[in-house]
Amino acid sequence: MSEVSFYFDFSSPYGYLAAERMDEFEIRTGVTVIWRPFMIGAAFKKTGQSPLLEQPVRGPYFRHDMERCARLQNTPFAIPENFPYAALVPTRAYYWLASTSPTLARKFAKDIYRGYFADGLDMSDPENVFAAASRHSVDVGEMRTAVESRTWKDHVRTVTEDAIKMGAFGSPFFFYEGEPFFGNDRIDQLAQWISLRKSTASSQFDEDTI
Repeated sequence: MSEVSFYFDFSSPYGYLAAERMDEFEIRTGVTVIWRPFMIGAAFKKTGQSPLLEQPVRGPYFRHDMERCARLQNTPFAIPENFPYAALVPTRAYYWLASTSPTLARKFAKDIYRGYFADGLDMSDPENVFAAASRHSVDVGEMRTAVESRTWKDHVRTVTEDAIKMGAFGSPFFFYEGEPFFGNDRIDQLAQWISLRKSTASSQFDEDTI
């Protein structure tokens, strides 16, 4: 089965909105979405960007657009007080969980996002991250150890570096067969591209078997 790599940062509003669409997207396209949180701050340093809401002139527009997009897709949303934040703890925790259960890690990721953007929880506080994990019968003690371990610190650094090398400069960012798509508003276009590629591949297969 073909795959889409879904790169996102846990402090990204558009990443949150995209995450809420991924289940339906998988069903619609028949592809597997691989969730890959990364540290968008490192990408910003490379590109010279700043957080959207801090940008002159553009900031008010993007705040309005985030709220509008959330309403249009019927997703609870509010900009948190401590926005943005460096999501190191939830990102390390995600990969620790994913190493044994990608399905559980995905549920955890949704809880982190919803806790931050829907419930107003301060996810820069590790205790709120661990509380989200505990709802899934995760051993919080093991998670505390994992997020401070060199293994998962290095893993997040490597994923982030690889994402930037591939060309990911924001969140959400998608790759399908090397083709890049940036933004929650490109999800439908990505679905169309997948359909086109599958159709082309099918036609080529038919020609080769004649």
